[in-house]
Amino acid sequence: MEDRISELSDDILSFILSFLTMRDAVKTRLLSHRWRYLSPPLSHLQFDVLTLFGTHGESSSKFITAVDQVLLACRGKKIGTLKVRFGLGDDHAFHVDRWVSFSSAMQVEKIAFHFSCSPKSCGSYNFPCHILPADKASHLKHLCLVSCTLRLSPKFTSQLNPLRTLDLDGVPLDQSGLDIITSACPKLTLLRMIGCGLPKIVCIHGQLLCLKTLIIHDTLISVELKSINLEIFEFFGHPQTLTFVDVPHLKKALVRSLFIYRRTSPICNALAKDLPQLQFLSLIVKDEVLPLPATSPKFISLKQLDLLIWPFIDSDLLTVIYLLNASPLLEILQLKIGHQGEGRSNGERREYSRHTHSHLKEVKMEGFRDKWNAMELAIYLLKNTIALERMVVVVSGSTLQMDLRQRVTNLLHKERGNSTAELIIL
Repeated sequence: MEDRISELSDDILSFILSFLTMRDAVKTRLLSHRWRYLSPPLSHLQFDVLTLFGTHGESSSKFITAVDQVLLACRGKKIGTLKVRFGLGDDHAFHVDRWVSFSSAMQVEKIAFHFSCSPKSCGSYNFPCHILPADKASHLKHLCLVSCTLRLSPKFTSQLNPLRTLDLDGVPLDQSGLDIITSACPKLTLLRMIGCGLPKIVCIHGQLLCLKTLIIHDTLISVELKSINLEIFEFFGHPQTLTFVDVPHLKKALVRSLFIYRRTSPICNALAKDLPQLQFLSLIVKDEVLPLPATSPKFISLKQLDLLIWPFIDSDLLTVIYLLNASPLLEILQLKIGHQGEGRSNGERREYSRHTHSHLKEVKMEGFRDKWNAMELAIYLLKNTIALERMVVVVSGSTLQMDLRQRVTNLLHKERGNSTAELIIL
């Protein structure tokens, strides 16, 4: 049978390949010599076992061969992104280093290596900064490394100058490595460090003038920040201390620690004192919020507060009021209640605070269960928020959820008093 399709031009055949998955495109190129060196007009290359083989359990040698075949067919074309997700380590450095060289030749702007499934007997792959072109010759703007190493040397700092984002997950980083990053990457707008074994005191001072987002996931460390253009800070773990100096544009802070236990006051005091301009705050609190003294700093600009509370058996959810009182301009409250404990469960009536929250417009409570603890807080909010427009209550965790939803609806409508807020019970 005459092969009319193979007589078509390279551009048309490449256009046909663009409609196939990478796995099918690789198979198609093996059909004949005419197709072997064609490639679809891809600007983003993503390699994993499903993309290449449509199944799990392929060997590293077969994976590397498949990647090499695709990259060989892509030579001569500019590539925007190179992503590789597979269990590779230092035993495969020869091949991965060639992919890094390929990315430089193809003017790749983003490299993402996710090697978290590499065998324990195999050491972590060390990303070769020395292979990258120096300074303006490099097009690499975004680097993401998972379960690799990054042995930074002052000799090759110019290779990192063009970076805009640096995302490190499970990449060991000591103080000298952190110092090199802050000095060699002046254009960084995002720095993300997760499980990097950071030094006990992380200091980021002044040099990252373009940094807008800083994300740190680590435990038992102190963080000192001086970054005039920082806008978003996220910390997940167990902070010893958080110190902010000269961060006038920081308006969003997320402190997500399951270990904020009996330590809410000092953390909130530090945030309120150092960040008077803060507009969004997200906290994870274990047990309950401790009283904040009247002399404590206020969150004078805070517009939205997100809380995840893991109550103990005797925890009092009404202690959330302490944070509300410290946030006079708060407009949105989103509260998620974990179920590690049930909190206070009796229906004993208490005298509510007379404090009025005049700016709070929207409240959402998730994880609502058949306990007076949560109901008491909902009633308080209805009675003390004169500007409230909407309250959403998400009921969960009950085999009789329909009955619980109806009881919650009936009680809140009965207790709402003069509130005109829209009540939505889900």
